[in-house]
Amino acid sequence: MESDKKLDKLESFLGRINSKVASFQETTLTVTEKAVKEVMKLDDEIFSKFYRRVAELPRMPTRIEISEDFDSIFGSHGPTLASAMVQHKRSVRPSRNVQASKNPLKMLAAREDIRHEYTEERLNVAQLESKRVKAEKINKSSEYSEAALAGLASKENFSSVSLRNVNMSEQTSNNSAVPYKNLMLIQVKGRRHVQTRLVEPRASSLNSGDSFVLVTPEHCFVWIGEFSNVIEKAKAMDLATFIQTQKDMGCRASQVQTINESADTQGSDAQEFWTILGGQMPYKSAGPPEEDERFESGIVETNCIFRLVDDKLVPDDEEWGKIPHTSLLASKEVLVFDFGSEVYVWHGKEVTLAQRKVAFQLVKHLWNGMFDYSCCDINPLDPGGCNTLIPRSEGAN
Repeated sequence: MESDKKLDKLESFLGRINSKVASFQETTLTVTEKAVKEVMKLDDEIFSKFYRRVAELPRMPTRIEISEDFDSIFGSHGPTLASAMVQHKRSVRPSRNVQASKNPLKMLAAREDIRHEYTEERLNVAQLESKRVKAEKINKSSEYSEAALAGLASKENFSSVSLRNVNMSEQTSNNSAVPYKNLMLIQVKGRRHVQTRLVEPRASSLNSGDSFVLVTPEHCFVWIGEFSNVIEKAKAMDLATFIQTQKDMGCRASQVQTINESADTQGSDAQEFWTILGGQMPYKSAGPPEEDERFESGIVETNCIFRLVDDKLVPDDEEWGKIPHTSLLASKEVLVFDFGSEVYVWHGKEVTLAQRKVAFQLVKHLWNGMFDYSCCDINPLDPGGCNTLIPRSEGAN
């Protein structure tokens, strides 16, 4: 399928981006510079100049002859150590015929096994730390992921790229994952929480109590029912203006064309509007005043929200049957929003490509499957009850 081929292309593109991120976050220590350093040697000349030579000292006789006894020198009245303990200590005292130690500095200088130089190596620790600090500052001040920042910082050669014609952009695509169709009719209905839902693009889906937006690649119409309330009119105009100015949903219309049911019935814009819908045909009139509030509460109960957990779509019991809010859109979550006539997949920027592919396959099974809305007051596949082939609950009007 074309969608699978596009996923493969996306996978290869993200792989290149991740490789660039890995190169930005290099953490391997490498040697950037080598230098041989010499250790200072002991200079004997300096020491010899500072100290006098031994030869210059006066020579003393190595042996002194004493002919007299110590007793005759000190006299007979001098103290003598004649106790038995003293004599014992003298007899056991070891002889100290140990050779005097030489100058340790000279001995160290005379050794030949000591290296007098070494190789100094400089590592890229400072560069890695500088890149890390810079990346942290960028990530803190930016709302984009590291892969997105790497993609923005990369330089690509587009000289050999052939661009396609914008007029043939997605109009000829058979990709089921494109979030819009060539022909879409959006119903705008409600008072407090106005709901915008896709309905079948034909004239019988209209009614005089609501506003509608018709979107094609070349046109953007706003059809205002005769009894549509002010909130519905304003919401429909805001939605159409956004689509036209932002070129959203594949629409490249130059302006928003507004059609009032009670006034513009035979104008050129109205005729083109009916032609796009397949021709003018009868449609329902406006309902009772309380219909909008019943529609809001009934259509919200059909909202289905799933989370991807361990390669499975698990219903979110807390958010099931409620109005979705933006706080659900976490960066590590994969969410599926099933609104009956339209299904959306949300994946955060930190979700892996494998999780995205699994979610896409599961959503295709969900879309192709069947869902029973017979227990709901309103069927989101046919909110106006115009298609007799779609079953409705007994309580629905």
